[in-house]
Formats: sequence, structure tokens, C-alpha cells
Amino acid sequence: MVFYRKNSLIVLAAALLCLLLPAHSQEGGSPAVRVERSTNKVILDGTVYFIHVVEPGQTLYSISRAYNVSEKQIAVENPGAISGIQIGQALKIPVAAVGQAAIDTSEPAPSASGKFHLVREGETIYRISRQLGVSEDDILLANPGLDPENLQLGQRILIPGPKAGAGVEKPAEDEAREPAYNDEGFAHHRVKRKETLFSISRFYGVSIQDIKAANAELGWGGPKTGQVLRIPLPQLVEQPESHIEIPESTGDEALSEEPPRDYGYQELAFLHRDSERNYRVGVMIPFDYSEAPPPDTLLRDVKTEARRQRIIERYRLEQAEPESVRFLEFFQGSLLAIDSMRRSGMKLDVYFYDTQKSMARTRALLEQPEMLKMDLIIGPFYTFNLEIVSAFSRKHKIPMVTPFYNERTFIEENPYLFQVTPSVEAEYRDLARLVASKYNCNIVYVREPDSLDTEKHALLQALIFEGFEKFSPSEPVTFKELVLDVNHTGEIVHSLTAGKKNIVLVPTRNEALASRVASSLYFQLKNFDIELIASPFWPGFSSIDYRYYHELGLVYYTPFMKSYSSPAVQDFLGKYRSWFHTEPQATTRKGINYGIAGHDITFYFLKALDVYGPRFILELDDFSPGLVLTPYQFERVSEAGGFENTAFRFYQFTPSLELRSLALPDYPVEHYFFKPMDNRRGRSYLNFRQKRPFH
Repeated sequence: MVFYRKNSLIVLAAALLCLLLPAHSQEGGSPAVRVERSTNKVILDGTVYFIHVVEPGQTLYSISRAYNVSEKQIAVENPGAISGIQIGQALKIPVAAVGQAAIDTSEPAPSASGKFHLVREGETIYRISRQLGVSEDDILLANPGLDPENLQLGQRILIPGPKAGAGVEKPAEDEAREPAYNDEGFAHHRVKRKETLFSISRFYGVSIQDIKAANAELGWGGPKTGQVLRIPLPQLVEQPESHIEIPESTGDEALSEEPPRDYGYQELAFLHRDSERNYRVGVMIPFDYSEAPPPDTLLRDVKTEARRQRIIERYRLEQAEPESVRFLEFFQGSLLAIDSMRRSGMKLDVYFYDTQKSMARTRALLEQPEMLKMDLIIGPFYTFNLEIVSAFSRKHKIPMVTPFYNERTFIEENPYLFQVTPSVEAEYRDLARLVASKYNCNIVYVREPDSLDTEKHALLQALIFEGFEKFSPSEPVTFKELVLDVNHTGEIVHSLTAGKKNIVLVPTRNEALASRVASSLYFQLKNFDIELIASPFWPGFSSIDYRYYHELGLVYYTPFMKSYSSPAVQDFLGKYRSWFHTEPQATTRKGINYGIAGHDITFYFLKALDVYGPRFILELDDFSPGLVLTPYQFERVSEAGGFENTAFRFYQFTPSLELRSLALPDYPVEHYFFKPMDNRRGRSYLNFRQKRPFH
């Protein structure tokens, strides 16, 4: 859909599917008969459904009892069913909503050749399906109730085996054997039909880059059938220094080869601004609303208490503020930015697409002919859709923007991707510098016993210790790690030191733990000098008295700070009210306002297109248009990757009930002429680890 003026915008959001078969009317007086659950399942727009064909004597009530769902749920999926059903009518019943108490035991068990897969960091259903050679539909059918948007680290997913009678290609005998390496440490692999560098690298356990390094004749076209490749021993491959694993696959085997390490956007060298050009922009927003599953379904397989609390909290937030409302406000903010750019004279064709929180829908949208002509894509919002669109963006060299995704998985491999929300690594770099600058204090690092965040805690602590080496390379530092569960936060007092300033760092997003820690520290202020440093989630916690924040001098950081006293914020809210007769209320858990984010992201990139044309990617170092919130500061993550916003601001609550901006200290200038040995044991670190067993 092309947008020309405010009143001409139409959002085409929904498609209605009716599965009706020729039938006779069911007599109202017929008695209800026993209803057997159907074993037939289909996937429509990413949702798994049972297809139940109505038989004589069955009623909507008896069918709902058989599937242990409400009549309302069936009627929502099958408009018109509430007023009567017909013999032979095919009803869609969502598998995720079906109760477990009445499951038909005659339903076929999973294939004996199936296996379980543990979800790793950054993985999506789409990526898992490509890696394991199983379709997404088969994975969803084998895991009823699985939410592809909410995969958890360590979650166990059933991967179905090949279907009976299906023509599955068996691996060649030479693939079943262990590879033979020569004295130089190389194996020789003859490329077979349909093999790619990605599949070969997975088989031998080495990276695509290492295979390319050993085979200089390989180009962008990939290996040829019958070609013999030299495969280095995995042990000879130099491992990356980072402990965080970045998956190599982009989610599409045709695009899985790594880009050059020095990708330089050669196609943009001779492109310049054209004031007469109509720029095409696609905005992908999931307007589709679906009712959330009940809490007991979400918590069925959850083992740890910390994860249970996160899921419950997220469920409560969703009930109070549905996602569809948040995305609508983002959309409305985008409209204001588009209006501003049109008034300035920019010619725009803007296409709004409803992705409906569906991978199938997103793939269908990418097949639209106008997508290949886009100058910019904004969105999508969910990880599983982002992976698909990022692969499309990279292949066709179309700049795209992800608004709220904050992992480095995709910007590491797509030089056309802009990530507006900074990654955890970027956050931790600045946070570590702030904490390390307080090396002469008693530093207490508080975390919960949640193994899912172990790597993140290790990363932050490593950065803090690197900061100590820069701020105080020779003086002793007191650093205490305290592992606390929510029921024993009172023990934090044993880590505090009288007569010395205590810096308590609590990088948690768990409101229950944050509330207990803040309360415990507040009542120790008479005995100790305490300053609290926390994550961006804390200002959004409703259960904590803000008086605690002010008295403890809480320090937190955010890339997007909203101040109602700012003229830019006031102007935006005034325009928003005049257009939509309300104010944007929805925020992310980190406090990012959806409406303002929609405006700033759209305005920034449209303005960049207007000023620099398609080569704006090369011109953003000094580009700073007037935004409502904090200006963006994009830095390229690598010579082959995309761009990440690294603009942060630190703020501190003061006892005078004010919120002041806090300057981040610079690292001292190094005056020695050689790099000292990295010998942490030689330092006088007083690193106490106090841990209480978690039961």
C-alpha cells in the first residue's frame, strides 16, 4: 500500500479462512454423541490447528468438551460457528489452546527416529529447521503449544524423524566414516550434489571462513559438484577470543557464506542524492492480535523459580498492555515522521505490511514484487521474522532497521542492518567503565543463582576487571560477588564495609529481587555509605518506592531518555494528541516509548535518505538530525557486519528528588611504552565470593 497523505492510509490486516464442505443442516433436536479428537493437523500463518469435521449429532458444546477448550475459542477461529454448525463443516481448533486432560491416547506417538534438540543462544525455529534439515511446520506439529517467538535457552524441542515412506536421501557411505586427515592436517572432500559450504562446515566442525582460507579458488559462487576441497583439522582452527558463540548460519543456506571481511559498499560509490526521486520504504509491523495462552500452559515445563517469575511478569504486562496496542503506537509515531518529511518536500512511497507474528506471512510479503525495489525496510519486530528479512536484506543489498532487537546475532553477518537498541555487549562496556572508575570503593556485585545468565555475568565481570587494570593498575581493589536468591537478600549487609563507600551493582531484571535488595539497602543507610547501580529495568518497577532510589543515589543507564520538560518531547506529544487524541503510553521493559521510537527511527532514516540518497550508509558519522529522544550514534560492529547504536546516557537519582545526568569518566592515558603482562594473580585483588546454596 502506498502512502500519500494522512487520510488515505488503509491498513489491510486480516485474512479470513472458512473451511466448509457441502453438507446438510444438523437438526436441533438430535442428541449429542461421543466426539473423538481429530488427528489431522495443519499450519496456517504459523499456528498449528486440529481440523475437526462435524459429524451427525455433534454440537459446539460437545466438541468444545472433547478438546477441552471453550466454545468462545472455537467461535473466534470459526466465525459463524456460535450461531450453529453444519454436518461436514471443518472447524479449526488451535492446538495450543487444547487442554491436556482429555488428550486422545490413540493419537500417533512421535517417530521412533525423532530426537530432542536443546535450544542454544540466538537460535530460532527457522534456524533450527535449516540446520537439522526439518521443516518448520514439522517441528511445530511435533511440539504442540510451542511458541516460536519465545524460545528459551536450554529448552528441549522434539525434532521429528523422517516420515514413513518418504524419500529421504541417505548419507553417502563416505560421510558416515570418520574423515581421514593427512600429515599436513587436511582432509579431502569431494563436493556432492546440493552440498553447500555451510553443510560441509557443519559436518567437519570447522567454520566456512577456514574452508575458504584453505581453498583459495573458492569464490562467491560456492563449491561446484565434483570439486575437491581441503578441510583443515578442527584442532588447527584458531578459536575466537570471545566466549559468546555467534551462530554461523544466516538462516538460509543459499546465503550462509560469510561476506568479505572488508565489505566496502562498492555499489554505492557513484550513487548520490536525487531530489526528484520517489523513495520506497517498507514498514513491517505485527498488527495481528491473538489472545495469550493461560499461565499454566506457559509454566508447564519451567524448572527454575527465576524463569517462572520472568514468565509471570511478562504475562501480566501483556495482559495489561497487549502487544497489538504497542505496535499501533509505533505505527502512529511513524506516520508523524512521514508527514514531517513529506511537508519538507521529500517524495515517498511508504508500504505498511502486517506480518501478523507469522513466518509464513513474512515470507509471502518478501515475494511481493515491490520488495526488491525498496530503498529501506523498517522492522520486523520478532526474532524469527527478523532472521528471514535480514537474509533478504543482505542478498538484495537493501538497508533495514531493527527497532528493539538487542543481540549481535544478525548485525555480525549483515552489512546492511542497523540495530537501534544497543546490544548487551555495548551496554556492559560503558557500565564496566563506570564501575571500574570507583576502584577505591567497596564494590559488591549482586546476582541471582540463575544459570541462564551466567555468561552475561562473566562478560560484565571480565570487562570490569579490565577497567580496574586501566584505572588502577597497581593498587588493590575490593570486589565481592554475592549470589543471592530472593528470600535471603538481608544477607547483603555482611558484604558492606563501614567507613568506606559501598558501590552495590545489581544488574538484574527480576523485580522481586530488585525490590528486596533496594529495601534491605535502604534500611542500612544509617550505618553505611551506599550507592546503588542497576540495570535500565529498575525505573519501570512499580513495586519499589522511588524514595529508595533517591536516598540510595540509584544510577542507571538508558539509550533513550524521555523528559517531559524537553521542548522536543512537548512538541511531539502535542502533534500526537492533535492526530490521535491520546498520548503514547506503551513502553518496553527498558522504558523505551513505542510511539516516540516509531517517530525517531522513521524520521532519522528518512532524513538520511533525503540528505544523502542511497549512499547514506557511508555518511552517518556526523549525521545528527533533531530527534525527540537521545541522538543515535551508529558504529559498525566489524568490517563485514552492520551498524549498532552505541549512544548511552547515565542518570542518577539524588536525595533532593531530582534526576541528574551523570558523565561517564574516561579511561586514564597510559604512560608506559610496553603492555604489561596480564597476570591477574600478581594483583592484590580482594575478590570475595559469597554464595548461598539455592534450594
